[in-house]
Amino acid sequence: MMAIGVLAFAVGLMICVMLHEAGHFVAAKFFGMKATQFFVGFGPTLWSRQRGDTEYGIKAIPAGGFVKIVGMTPLEDLAPEDQAGAFINKPGWDRFVVLVAGSTMHFILAFIFFFAFAVGWPTHDTGGVKVAAVSSCLSHDASDTSSACTAGTVTAPAAGVLRAGDVILAVDGKTLKDAVVLDTDPGAKPGATVKGGPAALPSLIKSSTGPLKITLVRAGATQTVEITPVVIGGVRKIGVSDEPEYTRLGPVAAVGSAFGDFGTVISGSAGAVGKIPSAIGNIFSAHPPKRTASGQGASVSSVVGIARIAGQGFASGGFYGGTAELLTLLGSVNLFVGIFNLLPFLPLDGGHVAILGYEKLRNAWRRRRHLIPAGPVDLNKLMPLTYGFLAIIVAVSALILFSDIVNPVANPFTQ
Repeated sequence: MMAIGVLAFAVGLMICVMLHEAGHFVAAKFFGMKATQFFVGFGPTLWSRQRGDTEYGIKAIPAGGFVKIVGMTPLEDLAPEDQAGAFINKPGWDRFVVLVAGSTMHFILAFIFFFAFAVGWPTHDTGGVKVAAVSSCLSHDASDTSSACTAGTVTAPAAGVLRAGDVILAVDGKTLKDAVVLDTDPGAKPGATVKGGPAALPSLIKSSTGPLKITLVRAGATQTVEITPVVIGGVRKIGVSDEPEYTRLGPVAAVGSAFGDFGTVISGSAGAVGKIPSAIGNIFSAHPPKRTASGQGASVSSVVGIARIAGQGFASGGFYGGTAELLTLLGSVNLFVGIFNLLPFLPLDGGHVAILGYEKLRNAWRRRRHLIPAGPVDLNKLMPLTYGFLAIIVAVSALILFSDIVNPVANPFTQ
């Protein structure tokens, strides 16, 4: 199953890269630009066909693809018949749309993946608590965690009353969703409180007196049962283990959830970028700390590391759980790549956008001074910066890849 996950991620990523190029291609065609090539893959050509001005084809190395638009930079020598359809000769707005079309495709794909996850998998906290298991007996010995009935134990009050799968909504009329309880998170401020959550049920049981009236949903029907807790170690207990209850979202609610995931991934990605120096330093540590991925974007990882996580998701979560992991990973990767691609550095699309913006602002200033517009920016002067940026990206990527090999990110699916 792990191989299936890795392969699914690789294929999904390649399709996303091709759709990035398709975004540039469709936008260029829409504005009448001449695109001479649209290929899947790199290297030797396996198959191609000419349609109008464009050669469509497949190359031997399935590692993305490319689209060639005539006149992308002033450095190209243009034939007279190509002048009208050259990118550089089109209006600024047309060029801007073509440049950002690739990242726009990544944002659209990220939304689709997050939306599909919210609709297809239980992700929304209903405010209830699902009964995971019901103990038969409870022990007065705090060190005895067994639920078996032996000498010195008492019958669990919930035994025979609650069932695994019951969803508890309220205790004595107080809903678990709105219950305010002490935050047990070690990182929380002393005395901090939270609303609802898994801590709500034991908190309401502890703070109550006498029998409890528990409102629950069983097999789709709502009912109320009465349970009298027993005191174990000075704490009132009924003998259940629980977990949050989640449900699938409808299409409308899933839209909001998808946009919420955008914010989560963006903030997580920013945090991961900040961890790059320490992540690189840990590579050369004699005892590097275990790398974890507690949330999307929370850890620095290469494509290899992310593919491994996708494979582990299929290995430990099966097809259903692995597909959920794959959707969130692909959504996160697309959003990160879309944003990264818009950074104002060549050769990224954002670098070309920055140059376009500079040219427009410069010419607007020149018009105000009644001067003729200046020519395009001399890209030759920017080549040292471009090569320097590329060198940094290649070096950092290589180090992160090496880190994924010697100290891989722990599988969040099994933590």
